Amino acid sequence: MVTAEKITANTSFFMMALILQKLLSFIYFTFLARNLGVEATGQYFFAISFATMFAVLMDLGLSPLLIREVAKERDDTNNWFSQIFTLKIIFSLLTAIIVLILNQVLFANDAVKLLIYLTLTISIIDSFTIFFYAFIRGRQSLKFESRGTIIFQLIVMVLGLSLMRLTHQTWVFIIVLMMASLFNFFYSIIILSSKFQTKLKLYYSKDLVKKILLISLPFALAAIFTKVYAYIDTFFLKIFLGDAAVGFYSVAYKITFALQFIPMAFVAALYPAFTNYFKNNKQALAETFARAWQYLVFISLPISIGIMALAEHIVGRLYTSQYSFSIWPLQVLIASIPFLFSNFAFSSLLNATDRARINTRNIGIVMVVNIIGNLVLIPRLGIWGASLASSLSTLLLFTLNLIGALRVVTLPKTFWWPILASIFSSLVMLLVVMFFKNMINWLLVIPIGAIVYILLMFLTRAFKPADWLFIKKSIFKSS
Repeated sequence: MVTAEKITANTSFFMMALILQKLLSFIYFTFLARNLGVEATGQYFFAISFATMFAVLMDLGLSPLLIREVAKERDDTNNWFSQIFTLKIIFSLLTAIIVLILNQVLFANDAVKLLIYLTLTISIIDSFTIFFYAFIRGRQSLKFESRGTIIFQLIVMVLGLSLMRLTHQTWVFIIVLMMASLFNFFYSIIILSSKFQTKLKLYYSKDLVKKILLISLPFALAAIFTKVYAYIDTFFLKIFLGDAAVGFYSVAYKITFALQFIPMAFVAALYPAFTNYFKNNKQALAETFARAWQYLVFISLPISIGIMALAEHIVGRLYTSQYSFSIWPLQVLIASIPFLFSNFAFSSLLNATDRARINTRNIGIVMVVNIIGNLVLIPRLGIWGASLASSLSTLLLFTLNLIGALRVVTLPKTFWWPILASIFSSLVMLLVVMFFKNMINWLLVIPIGAIVYILLMFLTRAFKPADWLFIKKSIFKSS
């Protein structure tokens, strides 16, 4: 039986695992980039990005569909599982053929050719692991996936950091990922069979296949749009500028998108509230959404401006001077963080109010614009062009989602003053950071800037003690 307590416990455990995994992943990548150097890091990052972009074709929305159908506790759940499992085998084989052909055509004499073979194998393994966990999620159990996620990252950390002392070969660290993926794969199968008595077998029903493919289409489109939008810039950088450009860009990309766990944790607790208020209290829906958006701005603005101001120190200290060309792309990418964070609130609102198709449409539009932007800007502006295309695309998605959100809710008249106060406080913080950053250790500048920002937010009454309690409850209750 599904209870509120069980849902809360599941969400808390999983979000903690996700946050820990992202933190460990960022630390590991930092050490790896320092160890491999710019060009090898570019090869590593590109091989993973290329395979991940095509991995969406192995699933095509089947995993989220399985979660939903299993959660309904259907009598024919096992048939659904076996049928989708059979389809995934077919899709994985077809995707592997496509990637192998493209790899041979595009990278026949390139060092990334071998790496793509390896990352393709990892993508297939991970795709089935995600599918197995999807069934387990449908049974309202996230603790096993949480454990698998953490152990996966620990395996990568322990093996990877140990091997960094012995070798600089990029393929070795791809193998490390493969070993961790294999563990998670077999672990998920064991849990599936031992805890949920579910067996892997092939199954075919013409009517069920038609039904599954029809229902999964919206999930598939959203997944394809999202993956292409997320990784196409890396592909164009490789094609136009080579491995070193991808290496520089990967550092800026990792720093920027490592922060996504913050809005993910924040909106996890708010999504059920949005859903409930949409059905029962439209006024509460508008007020809760406005408050959530304000808080995401309060968090993201100082982070964005602070990292922009300290980008030279962050890149130089964490990744060494060899990555100096990553500084400007980082500043451009990180400038989009307030819009990126806001999009989590907008998407959550649209999905919770039965407007998921609007969200999917917006991502599709932005994906096309992003592709065009990369094709136009990268040949002219290099790495900075890819960063600019990404940030402008995020701004466009923000605009489209905001239009959709404002058709659902009406913002209160008092909404904008705290936003303006946050901008003012962030700009004052920027002046303080710029003044101190070359006078004292840059790590000490961070708390000084944070204190200045928080004090100004309280002085302008844009932020009150009750607001801090709300943010703390939202994030830590969900994470």
